[in-house]
Amino acid sequence: MQVQARPLGGKTETLDHAIEAIRVRFGSQALTRVAELPPPLPWPSGTPLDRLTGIGGLPRGRLTLLTGTGTCGKLTLALALLAQATQEFAHAVVIDHARQFDPWAMLPFDPDLGSLTVITPPSAEAAGEAASALARAGAGFILLMGEIPEPWLAPMEAGAARSGAVVVGVVDAPGRALAHASSLSLGFTQAGWIYERGQLVGLNVGARCSKNKLAPPIGESDLQIFYAIGSTFPPHRCGGAAESGGAGRGRQLTALDQQHEEPECESAAV
Repeated sequence: MQVQARPLGGKTETLDHAIEAIRVRFGSQALTRVAELPPPLPWPSGTPLDRLTGIGGLPRGRLTLLTGTGTCGKLTLALALLAQATQEFAHAVVIDHARQFDPWAMLPFDPDLGSLTVITPPSAEAAGEAASALARAGAGFILLMGEIPEPWLAPMEAGAARSGAVVVGVVDAPGRALAHASSLSLGFTQAGWIYERGQLVGLNVGARCSKNKLAPPIGESDLQIFYAIGSTFPPHRCGGAAESGGAGRGRQLTALDQQHEEPECESAAV
């Protein structure tokens, strides 16, 4: 269906003059035509998740959600993103009002702990206030462990849009407000365990792009998460994602391409 605007005599010219007056008085940042806005810049995370975004990385200045219930690997993937962010940004921040984040679980991903700050607000309201302030101040990467109240979503989005912060939220099932605020939503489901010689070594995960405001949804892909060598027990469940101890070989994330005829696999060792 096509909608065409009909000229209304001198009203169009009057509106153009009003828009130009606003631009002159308040500056070009106060009023910008959409055609003049630059597209969101991607942050190449170096993980297989970049393939699902459609732009080659997580969007800067936008909210990305990692969702899924049970042991689906979303927290492991979030840790991989966070570890990479600590190596590339001066400030990477975790906001964890539920106190579920374990920084030592990141060690297999070789993070730079010197650039990581963990904030444990006393309430979800305080978590929302902290997220808004940090996004506005220009924190390079913000990891939200859980939801924040709806009134703080718009200020956080606005702050991230101005500073270019990468904001990632990890939730089982997002509420309506959080889902609406996100620009990119990736859902994960467990597809089975990986065993070698009777030892648990990893997890098969199905990944699906359920929402994308930046590019056409890529669809689905299979991921393999390999745990550190030395894990002899089932992974601990933390925030609904698989975790395991040991840092013998580090963890590996592998994306198996099912959308192209080539049998090649794209891997990211982290």
